[in-house]
Amino acid sequence: MKAAFSKAGAVAVAATLLAFSAAPQAQVKIGVINSLSGTFAEFGQRYRTGIDVALEEINKDGGINGQQLEVITQDDTSQAQSALAALESLKNQKVALIIGTYASSMTGPLARLATREEMPLIVLGSADDSITKPGSPWVFRAKHNSTIVATTYFDYYDSLKKKDDSLKKVAIVYANSAWPASLAETGKKLAQERGYELVGYQAYNQGTTDFRPILNRLVTEKPDILYMSTYAADGVAIARQIREVGLNVKVMTLDTSSSLPSFVQQLGPTSEYFTSAVTWNKDAQYPGTADLTKRLADRAKAEPSFYEAEGYQELRLAADALRRAKSLAPNDVREALLQTNLKTAAGDVVFKSDGGFQNQNPIRDLIIQIKDGQHVTVYPEDLASSPSVFPVPHWDKR
Repeated sequence: MKAAFSKAGAVAVAATLLAFSAAPQAQVKIGVINSLSGTFAEFGQRYRTGIDVALEEINKDGGINGQQLEVITQDDTSQAQSALAALESLKNQKVALIIGTYASSMTGPLARLATREEMPLIVLGSADDSITKPGSPWVFRAKHNSTIVATTYFDYYDSLKKKDDSLKKVAIVYANSAWPASLAETGKKLAQERGYELVGYQAYNQGTTDFRPILNRLVTEKPDILYMSTYAADGVAIARQIREVGLNVKVMTLDTSSSLPSFVQQLGPTSEYFTSAVTWNKDAQYPGTADLTKRLADRAKAEPSFYEAEGYQELRLAADALRRAKSLAPNDVREALLQTNLKTAAGDVVFKSDGGFQNQNPIRDLIIQIKDGQHVTVYPEDLASSPSVFPVPHWDKR
């Protein structure tokens, strides 16, 4: 009888040990607010690809000090109110920090709410200066801002001007919304400071489909540089109509729109020679870029852009801070973010508070140009894979 009891007890103990070993591993939770539907869904899906690649890498490397990292994603439907509701929901789910979101029109209110709630927020896609200027102790941005982007463009123009000192006249056209307007305003200021002649400064409302009245006026003004700040939905129509009206310039900048693989796919040869400023490109001379490009492409089943790389970088940044934080309490996480000094295949991250900005990464932007159907890094020289085509050939010479 004792033997039977002992055998039964052993089975019970073994079952208990098996149950304990099979218990779910402890997890650290991060919240992501992303535009997976609505106007900005194309960008949101690209960010998600980068985040997924980083999550797999982080957990393979031991997670957060031995605990698996869990990402809880909420779709903001490309609406500010949805983004704000998502932050409240994620805070109730005890996430350690939040990453979000794409458009400045959503991230601005989100940053203000995160500050009131004392919740660490890593900016995902927004580049409007106002997000980190004057900023908040709770808001951190690893990617560029309007000032960095506009300065990179004018540094690039200045480098071309050394080859052709007749490069003088600038025309600025922009979508009448937060990010494009911010980039246009900074560009106007820099054009004046650096001695360029401003021959056009024109806003258009989102939803515009006929840009020919604006472009025809520019044909008359004959700018050397076309500096346009748009959203992706506008860029294809604008490029087609630039060619249609015969607007010839020496440098063509179409910010945001021309940086996407879809721009090349839809336009074919018309897309050639447009330039855009980006935080990362597949041919940038960073250590590990080739491997990251392959992993992003394998996950997306498509050519990656800088949006996938930014999603990857933001989650790597979050994990790095959480590994170093004294605890997962909001203030400890915030303090760890402040001490960031991180190198990734998508670029380096260190947060500075100067020039009126707070917790802004002074990232180096790249200028990419479409050449033979590929986005090629052409500036700055130490990160470029080939020189830019300058001046751009006239439409009737292509």
